[in-house]
Amino acid sequence: MGGGKVQLSSAHPQRAVGTRAIARLSAPARPGLAVIFGAVLAIASGTICLTRAFDGLYGQDAYAYFDYSVGSVRQSLLHASPLEPFFWPPGYPLLVALASLFTGPVPLAGQLVSLLMGGLVPVFTYLLARELWPDDPSLAALAAAMVALCGQLWQSSIVVMADTTGLALTTFSAFALARYAKNTHGRWLIAASAAIAYATLARWIYGLVAIPFALYALVPILRARRMAHAISALGVALIILGPIVGPPLLGLFTNPGQPAAFAGNFQVYSWSPLNAINRDFFTADGHLAYAQPNGVYYGLAPANLAFIGPLLAVWVLPGLWAARTWFSPPVTVLIVGWAAVVFAFHAGAPWQNFRFTLAYLPPVAMLSAAGFVFVWRRFGASRWLRAALATCVTLGLLISAADAVRLVERFVDTKDQELALVRWVEPQTSPGAQLFSFGPTLAFRHYSSLPTYDLFDLSDADVRAIVAQGGPEYVLVDTGSLEAQWLNQAPERNFQLLSESPGLTELGTTQGYRLYVVRSTHS
Repeated sequence: MGGGKVQLSSAHPQRAVGTRAIARLSAPARPGLAVIFGAVLAIASGTICLTRAFDGLYGQDAYAYFDYSVGSVRQSLLHASPLEPFFWPPGYPLLVALASLFTGPVPLAGQLVSLLMGGLVPVFTYLLARELWPDDPSLAALAAAMVALCGQLWQSSIVVMADTTGLALTTFSAFALARYAKNTHGRWLIAASAAIAYATLARWIYGLVAIPFALYALVPILRARRMAHAISALGVALIILGPIVGPPLLGLFTNPGQPAAFAGNFQVYSWSPLNAINRDFFTADGHLAYAQPNGVYYGLAPANLAFIGPLLAVWVLPGLWAARTWFSPPVTVLIVGWAAVVFAFHAGAPWQNFRFTLAYLPPVAMLSAAGFVFVWRRFGASRWLRAALATCVTLGLLISAADAVRLVERFVDTKDQELALVRWVEPQTSPGAQLFSFGPTLAFRHYSSLPTYDLFDLSDADVRAIVAQGGPEYVLVDTGSLEAQWLNQAPERNFQLLSESPGLTELGTTQGYRLYVVRSTHS
C-alpha cells in the first residue's frame, strides 16, 4: 500500500469502494478514544497523588533517580558537560533534568515525566491494536481499558522511576512498526528504532524486546526491498545508544572488576533458565527466599489484581490459542515475542519484583482482549453466553479500577509510615547526633537534618572512624531483616560490630525498626 494519493473514479464504483477501504485501513487510527483512556489513568492516579501530598519518592531507587537527575544531570545540561556515571541508564534522568529546568529541582519534575509517560501507555496500546486489527475497534478499546486500569501502572505513574518512560516508548515503537508494515514509509521505521533505542536507555530490558521487534520489521523490509530503511533505522539507534552503551560495555570487558557507568545491572544480574524453577537465591541484595518459583510468579502475575486480574487474565489463554491461526505470523512475533522475552528474562533472573511485570503489560492486555473477542465470535451465538461473557469482562474492569485506587492509597500509606518513622526518631536524638541506618536511610537524608550513614556502604574501618568522632551516634535497623536476609553481609556485620564495641542501648521500637544509642567511648 503505497503512499501516493488515492484517485477515486465514478466510472468504476466497485474499484472506488475498494480503494476507499484500502485507504481507510492504511490510515492511522484516530486517537480520540485512546486519549480518554490515558486521561483516566493520569487524572485518577494524579488526583490521589495530589490529595495525599505524595512526592513520588519511596524506597531507595526513586531517591537515587531524583538525586542524580536534579543534581548531576541537571548541572551537565546547564553547563553542556558529559554525564557523570550512574548505576542505571540515563534515559529517564535526562528527561527529569529537562523537566526540572521548568519546575525547579523538585520531585514534581520526575512525577510529571512518569505521569505523562504512564498516561501514554494506554494511548499507544489502543493505537497499536487498531493498527494490527483495524476491523476490531472493540478489541483495541478493551486492551487499552485493561492497561489504563492496571494498578501497577497507576503506581508507577506517580513515582520518580523509569518504568513508565521505557514502557511508553516501547509501545510507541511497536505502533510505529505496525504502521511501517502497512505502508513501508521509512519515517515510521526510523521513529520505531529511535523509540526502542531510547526505551533501552530508560530500562535495559527493552533492549531484549528489540529482538522480536526487529524480526517483525524484517518482513516488510524484505518484502518491499527497503534495505536503505533498515540501514537508516539502525544508524539512528546506534547514534542514540552508542555514546551511552559503548563505553560501559568496553569497560565490562577490559576491567570487569570496576564499576561500569550506567551498567550496574549488568554486573549484579545473573541469568539462568534454572532460576525459573527456583525460589531461593543469594544476590547482591542478600538472601532472597520467595513463596513461589520465579517462573510461576511471573507466569501468574497477569492474574494479580494489581495487573489485570483473574477475570481478564483468563482470556490470555484463548488469546494464545487464537494466535496459532488467527494472527498473522509477524503479529505473533511482535506481540507474543514481546511478552515472551520479558517473561523469559525475569523468570531467569534471581529477583521477584512486581513492577517488573509492567514490561509485558501491553502485549498481555492485547492477548487477553484478542482471546475474549475470539471466544465471543466463536461461541457467542447464545444470548445467555454473551451476557455471561460481557458480565465477566465488565466486572473484571470494575474490579481493576477499584483495586488500582486501593493499591495507590496503600502505597502512599507506606510512604506516610516512613515519614512517621523519621518524625519518631528525630525527637529522641541529641543535638549534633549522627545516625547509622539500613532501609530508610534515604528518607532520613531527605526529610531530616540527621547526618545518616547506610550500614550497607560502610567497612569496619568506616564504622570505627565515625564512632571515634565522639558522637552521639544512633542506630536504626530492622533486626529481623538483618538476620533473615543479610546474615554475614555488610549491614549485619556492621550492626554486630556496633553491638559488641562500643555497645548499644535500645531506646524503642516502631514499625519493626529498633532505635539504639551507641554507648559513648569518651565518658
